[in-house]
Amino acid sequence: MIALYRLHKGNMLAAILIAITAFGFASLASASSSIVYAAKAKPDAVPSRVVADLSTSTISITTSFHGTDLLLFGAIDGQDGDDLIVVVSGPPLDIAQRRKANYAGIWVNVETNIWQQAPSFYQILSTRPLAKIAQPQTYEKLGIGSQNINLKIVAKSPVTGEKPPQAIDFIGALQSNMAASKLWPQSNEPINLTRNALFRTEVKLPANVLSGTYDVRILQFRQGQEIGEDRTTLRIEKGGMSALIYNFAHDYSALYGIFAILFAVASGWLAAVAFRRG
Repeated sequence: MIALYRLHKGNMLAAILIAITAFGFASLASASSSIVYAAKAKPDAVPSRVVADLSTSTISITTSFHGTDLLLFGAIDGQDGDDLIVVVSGPPLDIAQRRKANYAGIWVNVETNIWQQAPSFYQILSTRPLAKIAQPQTYEKLGIGSQNINLKIVAKSPVTGEKPPQAIDFIGALQSNMAASKLWPQSNEPINLTRNALFRTEVKLPANVLSGTYDVRILQFRQGQEIGEDRTTLRIEKGGMSALIYNFAHDYSALYGIFAILFAVASGWLAAVAFRRG
């Protein structure tokens, strides 16, 4: 009987210990769930939505094209103090950059470098000056700004033993040259934000834009941090007779070359006949 009582007493103690342990785990799990729920319920942790679109998604470049203005509009789930930044980037291309030197009163090219796959058009629009919206480190992380898009520069004719060109040494000259061509505007166009919900702005495209696909990023910032982003695209295509000639030259290059030669010979012959009669 004593042995059975001791065994029974041991089982009771074990059951009590198991119950206490289970209760402790349940309390800990309940506390953890409460912490997770509280974190999820924090308003600032939920990214706001950004929805944007362009007034037109396709532009035709004809002989009468002298540039155009597009309307970018949309809506956000915003709060007081929120900001918007729009980045418009054109199709990439290689850009040659030359450095000149004066020899005996004559300016000659002494160095030619190639920017590889640089955007042919780059424009930033914002609700406020960029310096007041976020820190430079944030723009570097998000790839906002021509100095933060990892541009690569190489020498056109590398020389063994010479130090290769560094992007940081030439980016300022590239920005100035592209700004002078109105392809990389340095002044940020304003974005009109109404009641922290509706926004609109104009994207100005110059007459010398290239055909291709343009990427448009719309980013929402709150207290210096990016909390939402939307993307849309713009397609610029050649139209009219210039498009017909352009497509023929690229799709049937051999025939285009033969036609160009025949046209040049015929033009020369007609000019000779006209002068001979005169």
